Order: sequence, then structure tokens, then C-alpha cells
Amino acid sequence: MSSTNNYNEMGGGSEVTPSRTTMVNVIAPATLPEGYTFEAIISDRTFTVTVPVGGVTEGQTFLAPLPPNEEDVGARVVVPTGKWKDGIFGCLNVGVCHPHLCCALCCTQVAMAQVMKRMKLTWTGEPGEDHSTANTFKIVMTIVVAYCIYSVALDLVSPSLLNPDAFDDDMESSPEIALAKIIGSLLFTFYSIYSLCRTRQSVREKFHIPEENCCGCEDLCCSLFCSCCTAAQMARHTGEYETYPGMCCTETGLPSNAPVVV
Repeated sequence: MSSTNNYNEMGGGSEVTPSRTTMVNVIAPATLPEGYTFEAIISDRTFTVTVPVGGVTEGQTFLAPLPPNEEDVGARVVVPTGKWKDGIFGCLNVGVCHPHLCCALCCTQVAMAQVMKRMKLTWTGEPGEDHSTANTFKIVMTIVVAYCIYSVALDLVSPSLLNPDAFDDDMESSPEIALAKIIGSLLFTFYSIYSLCRTRQSVREKFHIPEENCCGCEDLCCSLFCSCCTAAQMARHTGEYETYPGMCCTETGLPSNAPVVV
């Protein structure tokens, strides 16, 4: 991808050390802390670079070992570092009927859960260990299905459904049902906004993407006022759709044979 090539430009050739480990010059795509890893490209080969002790600043050139064997380089979905792959309103950049857009529009939580799964986040959008993130997609889907069943169940016992003439008096005749609907809706809405906001924050932190607007509350504003666009943007950023087709019915939104994202 052109954006990745810009971020991971190689320079100065390579040299072989006495231990026969090939070292290459890497230009830092952003200011990164010690131990941070990102993908670099040399001669159409993608490999993982680990930031050395002390960290690096944007544009700094440093030496990194090149894995000697092709099998040492695991396949990765290449994700840009330092800025978003495209804007929050670039929903049509990969097609009008693309699966990631359909998921984001029809059920934002599905697209969000797929991003969580790719990024190995918990069901609240926070980084976690493998054992705590293995079932993230299933947990989010359980919450969505449970809320739908809860809402339908309340509608089934609503007097307005049993007797259309009672519609105007529904709120007064069934205050418990009306209150239950409001509480359920508020809880689900709160979870949806909070988890989406936290997921976006985790994506930005992982790939060192700074806030551009509404500094300090950009993630919240995006999640609150344009949740479907926010989920779609994260899906495009963490899914290399130009190489791997999007899928609606998989936990990651990518084919089962697609490589890992992080």
C-alpha cells in the first residue's frame, strides 16, 4: 500500500554483521517508544521492526535486524502508523455495498466487535490478555441479542400491542413497562457509546494517531455524534480491504484465512 511504503521507507542499503545477521536502515514513521513494533517493507518483503532502547523520533534512521528466512516473517495486515488511513467520512472509499459499511450502518456494534477482535480488545474496548479477549466478539453479540430480545419482550406485553385503542394510554396504564424500556435503552446506549469511544482510543494509542479536532474529547464526540462512521473508519484502518475482502459474518470482518492484524 502506498501509505505504508511512505511510512516504512528503507534507506542506505544493508550490511551484514559478523554474526551474519542482516541489518537494514529503517526510517521511523513517527515518534515511538522503546519496544514498540511496526511493519516495514524492503524489496516487497514485509517484516516486523522493534524500536530500540531509548525510543526513536519521527524521521530518525536506525538499524534493525532483517529476519534471515522468509518463514520467520509472519503474515500481517499492514496498518498505517501516525495517522488515519482515511477520513471519518470516507465510508465509500472501498465501495458502496462493502460489508464493513453494511455492518456499520445496520448494526454499529457488529462492526465495532469485529475491530475489537482484530485488535485483541476486551468487550469494553480496552487492551487485554489473550484469555480475556478470546470471546470479545461473542460477548458483544450476546449483549446486542439480549437487548433485542428484552425490547421485543416488553413490546409483547405492552397494552398498545394487545389493544390498539390503548396506545395513547400506554404510558399511563403501564408505567413499569415504560420505565423498563427507558432503562434498557439508556443502558444499551451508554454501553455502545462508551465501548466505541474506548475502542477508538485504543486504536489511536496502538498506532500513535494524534487527535486532530476536539482535543481531549475527539473519541467521545465521534462515537456520540457519528457512531456508524466511527466504526467504519476503524474497520478500514485495521482491515487491508484492498488485499483481503471484507466479510459480514466473521468475527474479524475478514476471511478466515486472512493474516492477523496485530
